[in-house]
Parts: sequence; structure tokens; C-alpha cells
Amino acid sequence: MIFKVTKGISAHLFKYVKKVDIRFNPFDTRTRSARELLRQIQAERYSKANPKLTINIDIVDTIDPPKIDFEYIDGTKTEFDTQYFQVKDMLMEVHSLTSVMDMNYELEGKSVDDL
Repeated sequence: MIFKVTKGISAHLFKYVKKVDIRFNPFDTRTRSARELLRQIQAERYSKANPKLTINIDIVDTIDPPKIDFEYIDGTKTEFDTQYFQVKDMLMEVHSLTSVMDMNYELEGKSVDDL
């Protein structure tokens, strides 16, 4: 089943992301997904929805594989070796995890906007 998320819902779900750490070598062809994900999460809709979101970029000159780590407001983390993922797959996993968080907050009578 395809998990389709609109831009508005995507921006809302990104409120549950606390921090994104991105590490890549810009001259390595394996970094295409890491660079594209960075471009996408720097969109204005994400910064407006979550002004507390921290994006750390580590540009390296080593042959280490590109890596992206997401940290969520509940302390959980997701790590991606981005050479093996497309951007849509990484974002689908992030949206899947944050939609569960959103549902749990709603069931508990909480709101991510109150944080």
C-alpha cells in the first residue's frame, strides 16, 4: 500500500521532528539522495510549521557513506545510509512514524502545537 501524504499533512507531521543530522561528501555520487532530502526539508513550509527544527549539515571529504539521522520529539531516532534509499522512501518512513506519534498525541488529548 502506498502511503500518500499531502504537503499540508507533511508539514504538520514534521512538527514531530526535533533534529536532522545530514553527513555527506558533495563530490561522491552516492550522496544524491542526501542532498535532495536536504533540499526538500529546507522548504519554507517545514520551517514555518516547525521553527524549532534543527538541521545540522556535516560536509566531509572522506569516502564514508552518506548518512541522515532523524531525531523526534519523543527521543526516538531513525538512521538512513542514504546511498541505499530514495528520498521518497526516507520521507515515507518519517511520515509513517510521525503519523503514529500524531495519533497517540491526539488519543491522549495532547497537541504537538502545545510543545
